[in-house]
Amino acid sequence: MRAAVFCLGAAITVAVASAQEPSARPETPLRLQRAFPNLVFDDNATAASVTPDADKRIVVALQRGQIRVLPQDREATDSSLFLDLREKMKEEVEFEEGVHGLAFHPNFASTRRVYVCYSQRGPRRTVLSEFVVPEGKEFRADPRTERVILEYPHPLGNHWGGGIAFGPDGFLYVGIGDGGLRDDPYRLGQNLWALHGKILRLDIDGRSAGLAYRIPPDNPFGSRQETRDEIYAYGLRNPWGMSFDRETGTLWCGDVGQDRWEEVNLIKPGGNYGWSERDGPGRLTAREAAPEEGGPYIDPIHAYGHDQGISVTGGFVYRGSRMPSLGGRYLFGDWGMGKLWALSWDPATSKSTAVRQLFAPEGDLRINPTVIAQDAEGEPLIFSHSPSVIYTLEELPVLVETEMTEDLGVEPLPEPGDLELPSADPVSEPDAVESSG
Repeated sequence: MRAAVFCLGAAITVAVASAQEPSARPETPLRLQRAFPNLVFDDNATAASVTPDADKRIVVALQRGQIRVLPQDREATDSSLFLDLREKMKEEVEFEEGVHGLAFHPNFASTRRVYVCYSQRGPRRTVLSEFVVPEGKEFRADPRTERVILEYPHPLGNHWGGGIAFGPDGFLYVGIGDGGLRDDPYRLGQNLWALHGKILRLDIDGRSAGLAYRIPPDNPFGSRQETRDEIYAYGLRNPWGMSFDRETGTLWCGDVGQDRWEEVNLIKPGGNYGWSERDGPGRLTAREAAPEEGGPYIDPIHAYGHDQGISVTGGFVYRGSRMPSLGGRYLFGDWGMGKLWALSWDPATSKSTAVRQLFAPEGDLRINPTVIAQDAEGEPLIFSHSPSVIYTLEELPVLVETEMTEDLGVEPLPEPGDLELPSADPVSEPDAVESSG
């Protein structure tokens, strides 16, 4: 007989383990807890990045212009200012306006360059800029060094996207929303001459004619006159949460849906993800009466309906060491309903194989994740909206199974039917004791 011993502090419980295969055993339980228990921001996080140097600082962008360095001491009450863009953000007051993306150059130790994506008005536009961090004791970007890499007009005040990330190829990937409002009114998601509803791929270390960046020669649409050469993938509504798997280099991206579906996508070069002909795995309701145009489309690796959530927050593939049960799974969440999940997938087919819910609101513990990022060790940092605090996950102690043998000096547990129950005391136990055996 196999028994299980569960130890927590000084408490020891012995229980009969159920007969099941290892793959069918319950998942290791997890706990959500504050990563920086004494740190509260006065604004909401929109992006986070780790410096790719020996110091591996964690830097977080806040929506209305502050960019701050998280303290090394996780019990600290304050964070240092890295870059102050609040003056630029004075007119960026709509719900989705502000700072959207942050990424350090892969060779930051030598280049000292950092990139920020943010919204502006007069005219309404997205700005992708480079800043320099001077050498010295103070770790702070110099706002006077700003060099605008790319500016492009944005029709309306939402669906900005704006997430940025460097790929393993050294190029900068930029996620851009469809321009705003319902149903993609300007049909920009499928328009390959527009940058909206796309993921771009830029070489910020070079220059092409008339540009502050270079077009990588192997970009999928670079040889066609009727398309924008910067485009890497298209057919996205509002990409939010973009990251590369540290081991495989696979690009993952959450895409915020409209009325029915929220998406998680594996981004491939030249891929068409359907918006606004499609919404999630099916047809967009507003287009159902019209013939479907374009294609072929790539379905999301995972989509969930609005009974489960209303606004996806993309995360990352977990490669840390603290939680072995999550190894190789994609962590993501939902801002609206405050849930967290882990997605298992088959790399050979690019298909989801299972989705495990890690957290749902319970009692007073509720979150609204705006950013799900990783620290230098690959452990999760979950930035929550109002109050603006940071959480993480950790595994709880689990059942440790061991074979009960004579060598261990442990007697086998009796079967329930073999147990002899003590006689009831007619004085202290007036009711008869019944055994269902």
